Amino acid sequence: MNESVNYYDAVFKRKSFHLFRGVGDDSITQEELNAIESAYSAFDCLYSDIKTAIRIVPAEAVNFKRDAEYCILIYSEKKENYLINAGYIGEQLDLWLVDHNIGSLWFGIGKPDEPIFNGLEYVIMIAIHKVNDETKYRKDMFKAKRKPMDEIWSGDDLGIANIVRFAPSACNTQPWYVNNSGGKLTVYRYKKAGKRGIMPAASVSYYNRIDIGIFLCILEICMINKSIGYTRTLFIDDGSDSELTKAAEYAIKKK
Repeated sequence: MNESVNYYDAVFKRKSFHLFRGVGDDSITQEELNAIESAYSAFDCLYSDIKTAIRIVPAEAVNFKRDAEYCILIYSEKKENYLINAGYIGEQLDLWLVDHNIGSLWFGIGKPDEPIFNGLEYVIMIAIHKVNDETKYRKDMFKAKRKPMDEIWSGDDLGIANIVRFAPSACNTQPWYVNNSGGKLTVYRYKKAGKRGIMPAASVSYYNRIDIGIFLCILEICMINKSIGYTRTLFIDDGSDSELTKAAEYAIKKK
């Protein structure tokens, strides 16, 4: 990942700005918009054969009514695991924005002004606004509401599980489960019957696969921070309603 971005510290600082009020009067400059475009092109992906792109549009162009300045629309080829791939890349963008004092909000219910861009399909958007006051970011990540550790992780926590569990997810569903055994982490998309928060039932699988990509990104950031070497294997998630769907395995390299 881009070594110029302090991704790990940004994990603690990031906050979902459901309202962009009281963040200051500064505006995102054209230079910053250009920097977002440039940074996105250099982010890591899970699948090099899946084309993705972003468009940055004024918030009013997509009818965003929560005081954002712009919305970043993420597009992708529609291939196997394209949603997980989009989430993985998008979370790097999310943390890059935090590192550059630009507030953000993953916005799943937004309606794109252009559903197709350069032959790619719209996936999801991130609303943004300049933040000129550091105190508007999260002061104590551990006060955020998350599942208890034993609901999302089994086995040795490697000193990272209590950080990884604060990954953002649609409607805070936290649809992941990790088993650490036999020298490898197995990551599952977890779907508990009847538990979907306020999301429409038809949308759960769609957004939770994006969430798994976000989770894998933060998991890897934490492993890199702890100098935990790994080899990653990905599995196809077709969006089934199974309680546990295997998403990835990380074989931990011995020091």
